[in-house]
Amino acid sequence: MSDIFDETEENLRADKWIGIVKKTWPWVTGALLLALIVALGFWGFESWRAGVAAKASETYGQAVESLGKGDKAVAKTQLEATVKAGNPTYKALALQQLAGLAIEDNKTTEAVTYLDQAAKASNSALISDGAALKAALLTIDTGSLADTQKRLEPLMKTDRPFAAMAREALAMAKLQSGDVKGARTDLQVLSVTLGTPEGVKQRAAAFVAAIDSGAIDTARAMIKLPEAPLPVMPQMPVQGLPQAAQQAPAQ
Repeated sequence: MSDIFDETEENLRADKWIGIVKKTWPWVTGALLLALIVALGFWGFESWRAGVAAKASETYGQAVESLGKGDKAVAKTQLEATVKAGNPTYKALALQQLAGLAIEDNKTTEAVTYLDQAAKASNSALISDGAALKAALLTIDTGSLADTQKRLEPLMKTDRPFAAMAREALAMAKLQSGDVKGARTDLQVLSVTLGTPEGVKQRAAAFVAAIDSGAIDTARAMIKLPEAPLPVMPQMPVQGLPQAAQQAPAQ
């Protein structure tokens, strides 16, 4: 008799689990299907992003070659194609190259627009801050001190890659606008601050010496020299960029 009860209990237990499985099966299937969709979507996105980076790398490399040959018209078309490709890193680099072409054509406003776009295109501080600094430098002659200062202040924080150069640029803007005292104070601080790049220190000391000697016009003229307002920034070579470009987050 006990065997009968045991068998009945086992059958009831089995029926119970079968019922649970039947009820939960659609949910389990849905969860597995969702996980599969997410996995395939991630793989597809990564493949798409790699394809975008490869296309941008190719067109940017072609543009650099065209620039080297002096074929600016072809280079501009290739740079614009790089921008449209959508990869953040190459887009920012191409926009900066387009800004350079605009500067050569004396189109400062257009160059600033390109640089502003480049600063927003990449999450890399080295690239975005470099573009933003170049844009600010171009506004020293064409914009107001307030506009230039607004552009430079975010770049002057101690954790930013071009903080010293941004402080130098603000001093240049002050000198250009007639704030000689403010410019001298900023330059004096730069010339003695630990951690300031040697090139910036030397330029700051030269400006301070010019101001102290009363050669204000000479100091202002120095601002227009390429080595004064346009600090040398590290350039990213075409080789080695694809991996970094693929890892750059999309905007």
